[in-house]
Amino acid sequence: MRIGIFGGTFNPIHIAHIRSAVSVYETFMLDKIIFVPTGIPPHKKKSVADKVLRYKMVEMAIEGIDFFDISRIEIDKNSINYSIETVQSLKKQYVNDNLFFIVGTDAFYCLDSWKDHINLTKMISFILMRRPEYNLKPIIDKYQNELNFQEVKECKKYEFKKQAVYVHTPEAFDISSSMIRERIKENKNIRYLVPERVENFIKERGMYKI
Repeated sequence: MRIGIFGGTFNPIHIAHIRSAVSVYETFMLDKIIFVPTGIPPHKKKSVADKVLRYKMVEMAIEGIDFFDISRIEIDKNSINYSIETVQSLKKQYVNDNLFFIVGTDAFYCLDSWKDHINLTKMISFILMRRPEYNLKPIIDKYQNELNFQEVKECKKYEFKKQAVYVHTPEAFDISSSMIRERIKENKNIRYLVPERVENFIKERGMYKI
């Protein structure tokens, strides 16, 4: 199978996460996408909601979409999560499958700060989700000697290749988790920015008020 791995804090998950994942699934003709909510993130430490609540919100957000799945692999850990450890575990679970690691531009720019990132690039293909206005040149300049970049312009089964970075520009949605948290603090409406069940879940528990 061709499997997309979509990790993140999802703090909270929102419509842009879902729509971008659908776009990746369709464009790359994947068999499924596995959402992997982070347990204890190595880079984000402030304003991160409880991992169990974040997992539950992702679970609710993707319910009913048969090509989406979710993994507890990181939230069940009681230590900091590193992407390479997650990928190593998933490769043991999906021995004969090709793993495509889905990541945003901001996180990818800091790839060289990830644990054992060189070996990670030799285990997977990256799908780099780029906003239309984002200037990719700094990323390419930084990693051009380590990675092979290819811009995606059509739907097809792009080949699984180690040290490959497929640059995908999904339809733009000007939504971010930080913006949603800020709106909640300001008592502003978040309707249609997150799935309805996620919105109700946040309200019922009074999340992100502080």
